[in-house]
Amino acid sequence: MSNALFQIFDLVTTFAMMLVFIRFMLQFAGMDASNPMVAPAYKATHVVDVFGRIFPTVADGRISLAAIVLMFLIRLIDISGKAALTHQGIAPVPLFFTGTTSLILDFLRMCRYLVIGSIIVSWIVVFTRSDHPIIGIIMQLAEPILAPFRRITPNLGMLDLSPMVAFLAFWLLEILIGGLTANFMQMLG
Repeated sequence: MSNALFQIFDLVTTFAMMLVFIRFMLQFAGMDASNPMVAPAYKATHVVDVFGRIFPTVADGRISLAAIVLMFLIRLIDISGKAALTHQGIAPVPLFFTGTTSLILDFLRMCRYLVIGSIIVSWIVVFTRSDHPIIGIIMQLAEPILAPFRRITPNLGMLDLSPMVAFLAFWLLEILIGGLTANFMQMLG
């Protein structure tokens, strides 16, 4: 029973984290809630608007501090809930540090998945000439992530290296931060 409860708890927190991340990326990409394809995501994450009364948006309304704080709170609930379900305790300092680093790692991982999605979608567009609205949404969500990499990669015409460079950069950052986190956690005891 405890294992099933653990799995359900993990599923719920992961789903909540993904929803808030999607909401963050929709706002970061400048996608309006009036778009009928993204309106359900805005409605499902209305709690971000409630947190938005406390935590403002920055960068001309594109970066939602409320979504970041909400993702952090979900991560803290996830870590402390799993510790409670496995009958282990976690002190406040390791909880805060673990929550912060796991949020950063989750964010990098989700950005990496979004880059993979944009690569797959671009292949779909090339091979099928499809113009489904979901394809446009995925491309728009990935654009703010890929734009800085497009400025540093050479322009090779039809071949865009920026998704591959972005994927590699996010992957290396995950490894670096993961290693630093493991070393620091050993120092905390």
